[in-house]
Amino acid sequence: VQAMAAHHERVVDNARLLLETLARAAEVRSLGPAASQALLVDLLHRNEAYASLALADPTGRVVASAPATGPADLGVHPFFRSAVTDNRFTVGDYTLREPEHRVVVEFAQPVAGDHGRPVGVLVASFDLGSFGRIFYDLRLPEQSVFTLTDSQGTRLTRFPETGKYTWVKDLPRMIARMSGAAEEGAFLETGVDGTRRLYAFKRLHFEGAAFPYLMIRLGIPVEQALAGARAVLVRNLVLLALAALLALVTAWLVGERAIMRRLDKLTGAVGRLEAGNLSTRTGIDPRAGELGRLAAAFDSMAEGLERTEAERCQAAEELQRLNEELEERVARRTAELATANQELQATLEDLRRAQGQLVLSEKLAALGGLVAGVAHEINTPVGIALSAGSTLADRNRALAEQFAAGGMKRADLATYLDEANEGVAMLLANLNRASDLIRSFKMVAVDQMSENRRSFNVHTYIDEILLSLRPKLKKTSHRVNVHCPEDLVIVSYPGAISPILTNFITNTLTHAFGADEAGEITIEAERRGDTLELRYADNGRGMAPEVRQRIFEPFFTTARGQGSTGLGMHIVFNVVTATLGGTISCTSEPGQGTSFRVTVPLTAPTEE
Repeated sequence: VQAMAAHHERVVDNARLLLETLARAAEVRSLGPAASQALLVDLLHRNEAYASLALADPTGRVVASAPATGPADLGVHPFFRSAVTDNRFTVGDYTLREPEHRVVVEFAQPVAGDHGRPVGVLVASFDLGSFGRIFYDLRLPEQSVFTLTDSQGTRLTRFPETGKYTWVKDLPRMIARMSGAAEEGAFLETGVDGTRRLYAFKRLHFEGAAFPYLMIRLGIPVEQALAGARAVLVRNLVLLALAALLALVTAWLVGERAIMRRLDKLTGAVGRLEAGNLSTRTGIDPRAGELGRLAAAFDSMAEGLERTEAERCQAAEELQRLNEELEERVARRTAELATANQELQATLEDLRRAQGQLVLSEKLAALGGLVAGVAHEINTPVGIALSAGSTLADRNRALAEQFAAGGMKRADLATYLDEANEGVAMLLANLNRASDLIRSFKMVAVDQMSENRRSFNVHTYIDEILLSLRPKLKKTSHRVNVHCPEDLVIVSYPGAISPILTNFITNTLTHAFGADEAGEITIEAERRGDTLELRYADNGRGMAPEVRQRIFEPFFTTARGQGSTGLGMHIVFNVVTATLGGTISCTSEPGQGTSFRVTVPLTAPTEE
């Protein structure tokens, strides 16, 4: 039993050593399918105790395996995931493989990458059938049996009659005998075949295994065990001692000469590389087997690292030079940008002053046009009044001369009085007309140039604006319709309302109709909650979409050659949104006329 237990423990140690050595091979670390496949096939051929060898990536996808017909995915097994997660050698559970009907134990070893994280996992499957060769080599008495049982009471294998008693439940009485406090011992018991035997057992524990322990049991028929117990014991002890001595000597010689010395060289080179000596090399002949190839891969890696470090240093120097140049460029560009910002600020101030002057010029131009129109309109009643006054003066002089001569009659006085009454009536009517024009002009003109907020009647103010625009409107055949409640009073800036309607009407007269067309203009005003909604519409030719979209932009005009500045509607937009605190929108389609909707508070905000 001790020999069998020692053999099983050596199986684990040998598997660990094999997989750790194999994990350092360049073919394995690169996960190259072809090279890895050839290496695994060669190793499996040399180690017949293994049922299979495989290399998989961290997800469990098999990259190479021997034999090639192995499983395609190992990621479903807990021992595989444990090897990846814990990054250490792992012993899996015992599994039954069909159709061969043999039990194997799995070993997994992570393949470390450049940063220490696993880039793959090596898996070796050890066939428990190899214990049969040891059992038969011991030449035990007939009807002797060797059994492996796991901690769950499942008989993993049995020699002889392996096929009959593999992967079946062990006898409960056997489990009870081996489950006490002692890790090993002996007992008499009747086997499953009815033969009474002397059994020796031992419980084996493996660090990192998926199972808590394994039970090994060797049974020899009682008669034969007692008859030759001493001779068998002596012989077995001698054989065991010789075998152990031979195994130790062989392992030391092979390990020292073939593996340990080269591993020491390789480990020393790794230490020097970790210390920063990138020029270090192993000095191992690359033809010296697997370790030779591993050493060659290490030397190649060290050479690559040395070359990469040299390139990195050169790149760092170049980067430092570029950084210095960049700092100079940034400083130069910052100075240029500061100068440009100062120039831009000065230009913006000039533009603001120029815009203010243009807006003032636009207001003065509109006021000048209003003055010219009103002056022309006043000229007619003033001329009639002057003519009537001259006629009255002539009649007064003639009557005075007639009275002085003493020839004035009653009929002459009556005629004079009739003519005087008619002249005075004509004089008063025309003077009142001129007075109304002057009053309207004064109100509109003063409001246009004033920024004072006051209470005013919207209906009356619209009439005053239209009266001031009468000189322009009377030259056309257009009809103006006004719909506004007579009692609609707001607190706002009349000087802001006037340019809104004035620009609307002026644009209609300029752009909406042809020279001989008679159009219709509609002005509507009404209270909507706490706002005033002012709607203006004409039935003229309308605007194209690209014109309508830009109508409120400063300096945009379609009649620049006709003296337009393009500031009128821009002023309207600013007056509505900034001064009056409202909104304005325009709707127009070619041939469908143009309409504006202005919404402002009944009480305008005060200017700060």
